[in-house]
Amino acid sequence: MKTGFMNKIFTLFKEKWLFGFALFFILPLTSLAQPDYDFRNGTLISGVNLQVGAKYRFNNVKSGVDAFVTITFITPGVTVSELDGNSGYPEALQPTLISAPGTNGYLEMNFEFLYAGTNTPFIQTKVPVTPIDVDGYNNFDGLGNSVYEFDEIDLGGGYINYNLLGNELMMSQSGNTFRGYNTAGIDYPGRDTSAKQVMFTVVNFNVTSCIIRVGVDNQTTVSTTRLRSVYFKEFWYANGLLPTAGLLSFSAIQKTNGNELNWELAADCGFTGITIEKSNDGKKFTSIDHKSIPASSQKIKQNYTDAIQAEGIVYYRLKLHNANGKIRYSDILIMKSKSSAVQGFKVYPNLVESGATISLSANKNENAELTIVDFSGRIMSRQQTRLSPGNNSVQLNDTDRLIAGNYLVVLTVGNEKMTQKIIKR
Repeated sequence: MKTGFMNKIFTLFKEKWLFGFALFFILPLTSLAQPDYDFRNGTLISGVNLQVGAKYRFNNVKSGVDAFVTITFITPGVTVSELDGNSGYPEALQPTLISAPGTNGYLEMNFEFLYAGTNTPFIQTKVPVTPIDVDGYNNFDGLGNSVYEFDEIDLGGGYINYNLLGNELMMSQSGNTFRGYNTAGIDYPGRDTSAKQVMFTVVNFNVTSCIIRVGVDNQTTVSTTRLRSVYFKEFWYANGLLPTAGLLSFSAIQKTNGNELNWELAADCGFTGITIEKSNDGKKFTSIDHKSIPASSQKIKQNYTDAIQAEGIVYYRLKLHNANGKIRYSDILIMKSKSSAVQGFKVYPNLVESGATISLSANKNENAELTIVDFSGRIMSRQQTRLSPGNNSVQLNDTDRLIAGNYLVVLTVGNEKMTQKIIKR
């Protein structure tokens, strides 16, 4: 996030703008946030404020939990003007960075969780971290040079979730570190969660400490001030990697009378209705039907047949309505025309612990190959299988041997290739 359209102009209006923005926009958003951890009112306990080695104590970040936050590295050319700025969410930790011209650098912080009132490490069963507003600014200096923000999260492993159909963040993983780098250069003023296309969430379990880096790649000829924000809360993304809670399955099969969609809901799932949505490009979806969901202590199975089929590829998703008015979305199903050898390729669960299953529908007897590939392109596993006409279910081998991280499952049938992402936990 930038602090103003131009640094000089922003300096003149900084206090009034932030005050008005906070009152008018941020406070209503904050009341809905419900973070897992609350970082505010930290106290410097050693070192020099805002310098490498500075150590802060945050009390009651969670019931019975305190935290140390230590500045462990600052790239030369980067200045930390605030560790926790006032705009945005009070519960989030919100550094403000000043980046010199031509500087690509970051602030690195080490977080340690403690039993309240002690210095004893406290294992946290689940820790979510979400950098928000990882944005940028094209042509920031008027000479064609841009600013891009990035964040790196190291929770010792875990999984990542973000909008797979978004095109503003470049996501990568190196060891236990997940990185989101802005590539679009679109600025979103302030600090809030309205632009999920420039957010990502990392989650891990049984954590006592973590490393978080908030950075700026300033490719311009002028200095820039950027508002950064790290939120300890898990978010769901419309086209994310993780399944929606309460939706047990969502599948599709091509039949003579159309594309048949089938889904199953958990007992007492809390959904009041489901809107079936369709897209021709995977981005713009329109409603094609709606079904009410009765309260039930049993699992609920429903289906819908889309009789209007088009050549090429069509996309489907479910829009799930909760009783409290909140909306969630299913994964997106991709259906090809009948000329395709296979339809409805899906891996479940995509959050893998001990095993996973492939489901798809084939038009005829076919030989197929399943490959597991990591994000660096290395082939981790390869298996052959024989497909039969109709629905097929195939056990995915060798998932037990994978280390925690993100992978692609690649299905090859003849000249066709299909991919699905999985996360090994």
